[in-house]
Amino acid sequence: MEKVQYLTRSALRRASTIEVNPQSRQRLRDLFVNFFLILICLLLICIIVMLL
Repeated sequence: MEKVQYLTRSALRRASTIEVNPQSRQRLRDLFVNFFLILICLLLICIIVMLL
């Protein structure tokens, strides 16, 4: 979990250093949100499977 946080933090830092126009930045943010939602769903599924 800590590695994931570190990777996302470094990725965000890399993304913030690159100058991008607002439209692509919005698209990037949407991508990040979708990615995190999928990640959370997978974690929940794993937890449910382990509990069963």
